[in-house]
Amino acid sequence: MPLPDRELAIYSCPRYAEDWIEKDRRLEFRCEFRSTDQETRRPVLARLRARLAVSWDARIRGLRWLEPPGFSLDRVEDLDFAVALDGERVFDAVQAVPQEDGDSLLIPNGSGHRARVVDIVRNMRSSLRHMTKIHYGQAPARPRLR
Repeated sequence: MPLPDRELAIYSCPRYAEDWIEKDRRLEFRCEFRSTDQETRRPVLARLRARLAVSWDARIRGLRWLEPPGFSLDRVEDLDFAVALDGERVFDAVQAVPQEDGDSLLIPNGSGHRARVVDIVRNMRSSLRHMTKIHYGQAPARPRLR
């Protein structure tokens, strides 16, 4: 598969959705980025599907007093990640075990290349807050991604 000879930056707010794999323990997080490559103006599409290990956190969290219990992210078990530039796949990783780097993930593809997805852990935590609201009956389900 051809890889770009430079960093491919995607400036896009992701659309994401989630579903339980194993209720209250394992969550599937799906995310899609659509953008235009800043250098070539060609369309970019990236899709990520991650399996998350989660737990119910009964502690008081955050800066606010008496924040209610909710789901917390234990770890990203593995994920699938694909990037297409102008319809041509340029990066593909299946069941990759990512390395966390702050709110970013470093994703190996098995052939010596890796991708960095910036701020994705923040979106995963936002997804867990959404699932906590659903648990308490406070939030409707989001539209599903494929």
